[in-house]
Amino acid sequence: MRSKFFRRKLLVLLLVQLTLIAGLLEAEGKQGEDGLPLLIETEWLVNNLSSPKLKVVDFGRAYKDYQSGHIPGAVYLEQKAVWDRVNGIPGMLPAPETVAKALAGAGISDDSSVIIYDGANGLWAARLFWALEYLGHKGVHVLNGGWNRWLQDGGEVQKGAPRVPRGSFTARLRPELLATREWILRNLESPRLRVVDTRSPKEYSGADARSARGGHIPGAVNINWILNITDQKIFLPEDELAEFYDSRGVEKDKIAVTLCQTGVRGAHTYFVLRHLGYPEVRLYDGSWEEWGNIEDTPVIVGEGE
Repeated sequence: MRSKFFRRKLLVLLLVQLTLIAGLLEAEGKQGEDGLPLLIETEWLVNNLSSPKLKVVDFGRAYKDYQSGHIPGAVYLEQKAVWDRVNGIPGMLPAPETVAKALAGAGISDDSSVIIYDGANGLWAARLFWALEYLGHKGVHVLNGGWNRWLQDGGEVQKGAPRVPRGSFTARLRPELLATREWILRNLESPRLRVVDTRSPKEYSGADARSARGGHIPGAVNINWILNITDQKIFLPEDELAEFYDSRGVEKDKIAVTLCQTGVRGAHTYFVLRHLGYPEVRLYDGSWEEWGNIEDTPVIVGEGE
């Protein structure tokens, strides 16, 4: 009887702990398939840095800056691994096998829980986040505030460039996370499509033309990516982001397609919508570098959708 009582008590305590953990994770936004929130705070990373499954990736910074100081154990990955010139279009994702090789070289494996940080803002971290998700990785996360926040919060700093054992990464493409020019043209009249142009208002209107043609895709709503973050360069609270995007017509029952000039700012908003739990989000990888340099794509000039 005594052992049965203690077993019941232990089970109750375990259930309470699991409930608390589940509540904490739910409060921090959508989770990856590894059970961790998509947006990671520095305090959590400090307390879990020694976990053998974690792979922290320093992305978007110059290699010399990485050598001068990085999060302990973080591996370095250069920008061109997921953002390069492809078929004459700058800022595109290279061939999946090329990306997989670069990721494995950085020590990333199929079972790694990847936490990405950059210099600030989360722009480059979000680009790698999308690339990893598109390649089918299950556990991808962004460190809120990146390297600057890590330093501000008193995080430990490691110098040099540690040797990294090669990982084993397999690309399993998820085409539902990518919007191509052809896909957008086919779905342009669909009431479920919501194109989110994350460039500046002047780029959106065509006043600041960075391709052969300025303007925007018909029906696209302009939500500058910079509105996702605070003055402290961290993401706005989840409830504020949710209310803001819903008020701009980007509802969860839509297929959201994000874009910018070269797929970096667009990736930032892609991450935000994933963090908010949007079920259907795609990044237009070609973005305005492709759309604005093709003669027969429909373009709207001015501030209206």
